[in-house]
Amino acid sequence: MSGRIAKSQIPLRHQAALPTDAVIALVEAKNLLKAGGTLPTFKNERGNSAHEGPPLPSPALGCVYFEKQVGQARPNDPKGQRGSRRLVLEVNEASGQILEVYFTEEHYGKFTFVRVV
Repeated sequence: MSGRIAKSQIPLRHQAALPTDAVIALVEAKNLLKAGGTLPTFKNERGNSAHEGPPLPSPALGCVYFEKQVGQARPNDPKGQRGSRRLVLEVNEASGQILEVYFTEEHYGKFTFVRVV
């Protein structure tokens, strides 16, 4: 499957249903951004195979995706990797407002993200 995924294709999950470490990471990310700090940019590159498009829709005009690692690498993650669990925040660059929050257990896979509400 190629091309971009639509927001309507991304399942919703309430913040209360996230793993505890993901909720903690979300609070940390929000506090960091509110204090004027920065997070690494999420590049939204193609998925696991050459035939998959990016795992998330393009960010809105004037917005950028930032990522926050959730937890540590698990035993089955490749050595030297940070782990595959991520929060991705769509942030308006001018206002700093967070427009969307996504969570995944496997950030390279298409159709692995949920929209956090």
